[in-house]
Amino acid sequence: MAFDRAMEVALATPKAAVAAEPTATIPNDASPPPLQTREIAPQPNIFDQPITVQVGDETDDPILKDRALTTTDLNLREGPGPDYLKVETMAKGTELVVLERSGKWWRVRSIASSAEGWINGTFVTAKN
Repeated sequence: MAFDRAMEVALATPKAAVAAEPTATIPNDASPPPLQTREIAPQPNIFDQPITVQVGDETDDPILKDRALTTTDLNLREGPGPDYLKVETMAKGTELVVLERSGKWWRVRSIASSAEGWINGTFVTAKN
């Protein structure tokens, strides 16, 4: 019974007139503030990559192309930069065929796995 009485009190509407709350008036000639915008560039910025240079001739014969060896364990990536996905990790001493160069990034093919991708060329040495 106490619960029923509490519900009546809680849900009762006041009998006294409730004073209307003041409302803010917005002038009709007020315009909203201008939006701030900024340009977002995709990562990595593909169009700012250095011009690539083909190494050797256009043949697919790996014997006729430049060869290199990795000097450390090295990540083979999908594109010329650390932001690209890793294709595989090559062990130190892996023999590579150099397909092209773009700055310090080289597109290579692994002799051991035949995987193609990009490496940082500072971690390889020429194979004689």
